[in-house]
Amino acid sequence: MRTFICLLLAAGVALGQTMVERTFLMRAETTTVDKHTGTTHVCVLVYPDGKYHLEKGFQSNESSTMETRVYLDQLPEASLKQLETTLDDSDFQGINVPAPQGSMPADLDQLAVAVPREHAIQSMRFDNASQRKPYEKSVKPLLDWIKDLQKKKTPVAKDEHSNNCEAPQVMYRTITPHSGDKDVPNQR
Repeated sequence: MRTFICLLLAAGVALGQTMVERTFLMRAETTTVDKHTGTTHVCVLVYPDGKYHLEKGFQSNESSTMETRVYLDQLPEASLKQLETTLDDSDFQGINVPAPQGSMPADLDQLAVAVPREHAIQSMRFDNASQRKPYEKSVKPLLDWIKDLQKKKTPVAKDEHSNNCEAPQVMYRTITPHSGDKDVPNQR
């Protein structure tokens, strides 16, 4: 009985946490390795107003350095709506997978996504296509959206430095029985 009461209190505290302000809409990154050519890394950070920060990097097998280009732009309204529809889909919101453990697979085709939700940041990471398979219907629209964004003709932001699409902190207000309201930062 005591364990049950503690679980109810913990659930109440968790439910008492709500987002203060959505500082970003979504952060995603993909990393693929081609054993013949090298590693490709793409990340994108999208803000609620549709502005985005995109980075494309490539490291050849002969190099020890990843060459990264940064792109800054505003999403067209239709693209922003498409992204919001994908992220707001109930099946997408229901994806809850533990982070993969162990070494990176030989067939690395990684997708990592962070989406601030009302009560917590939804985070998911898949290291290859087979890990994504059970969620393919929900994840494929996001992968397609990222590919379409990369095709957009946007000039390189030469004065902008690579930061791996670092997302700003998201503040959550937590209400606890003893301390009242507290704003607590939370990152992915």
